[in-house]
Amino acid sequence: MMLAAASISPLWYISRSAGYVGLILLALIGVLGIMTAGDIRLARGNKFVTPELHRSLSLLAIVVLAIHVGAAIADKYSFIGFKDVFLPFTATYRPVWIGIGAIAVDLGIAVVITSLLRVKMGYRSWKLIHWASYPIFGLSIIHGLGSGTDSALWFSKFVYLVVGGVFILAIIARLVSLTNLNLGKQVAFFGMSFAVPVAIVAWAVSGPLASNWPKRAQVGLSQTILTSAQVTSSPSTTPFKATSSTPGPLKISSNYTSNWSGSIDQSPSNSQGEIALRLLGMLSGSPGYELSIVLFGIPSDGGVSMISSLVEIATASGSVVYKGTVTSLSGTTIISQVANASGQSVTFSASLNLGSNGSSFTGTVAGSSNSQFSNGLTSNNSGSSEQGNR
Repeated sequence: MMLAAASISPLWYISRSAGYVGLILLALIGVLGIMTAGDIRLARGNKFVTPELHRSLSLLAIVVLAIHVGAAIADKYSFIGFKDVFLPFTATYRPVWIGIGAIAVDLGIAVVITSLLRVKMGYRSWKLIHWASYPIFGLSIIHGLGSGTDSALWFSKFVYLVVGGVFILAIIARLVSLTNLNLGKQVAFFGMSFAVPVAIVAWAVSGPLASNWPKRAQVGLSQTILTSAQVTSSPSTTPFKATSSTPGPLKISSNYTSNWSGSIDQSPSNSQGEIALRLLGMLSGSPGYELSIVLFGIPSDGGVSMISSLVEIATASGSVVYKGTVTSLSGTTIISQVANASGQSVTFSASLNLGSNGSSFTGTVAGSSNSQFSNGLTSNNSGSSEQGNR
């Protein structure tokens, strides 16, 4: 049995690229719609150019959205189903943030349908539903920030800031052009125009742009598997169980090596077809400590194509000393990054020899050049750091 590599699918790049293009188009559509409604023009010219461009961009946005959604569904990394596109909060991958995207899609469908039926429905009804265009844009930004694995990159920040800024400026220009608003409505609309983007920026800084966001955002997959499925174990092993996060007395050095041997347990697949594969064994170089590596993913070629992971070094009683994720997976070599309670990060590799029956393994664990492994006590109880898989 081989452990399939956690490589980035080209479909992921297609989906993310289409997502960025779609967001830019959505901003342009919103700005042109606002300009059309307020008869705001940047230069003299035919006023009917703006509505025509608005409709053309809307059609293009639908095509780009189809590419974005189609690539996401086809990409096994995200494991998003067709229903997840329309039913909020049902996705296995980052369910909250994919769900917000689903709400934006549903609202967008309502806007498109009512626009096509505009001549058959009253202006007030059409205008009321068309107001959904404003939350659609905000929800799309939140969806992109929350579900994207590249939100912290400078390019992503630039796109979100520019399209968001242009959209807000267009709204402010529209409000300034309205001379029939009373003071109360002016204060309310201007207040919302500033409060909403400030709230989104504050959330982004503390959430998607933070280093531990990949673990915080992915709240569905591991919980689904660990709470609903029992692991098929040999008599010498036990089902998966939650362990304590109390810091233990172990640190590790760059020249650390240890034999590692134990059992391989696999959970039954959940409703989405995903499994959990756990490698659990004692570290001979650190008596009393065991290393557990859990890979969550999709069965592939006799192994598992990793979606997410959990790595723990704990005492035999279950007190976790180091906790983190797998950062590289190729064949039977696993590279992981973990951190202890004082925030000290450790990178190590595990080379495995898998048993012929697929239920056991032997191997070695070695610290990397930037690891600081040594036997000793640690008393700093600050939070540990975590890193996502992408």
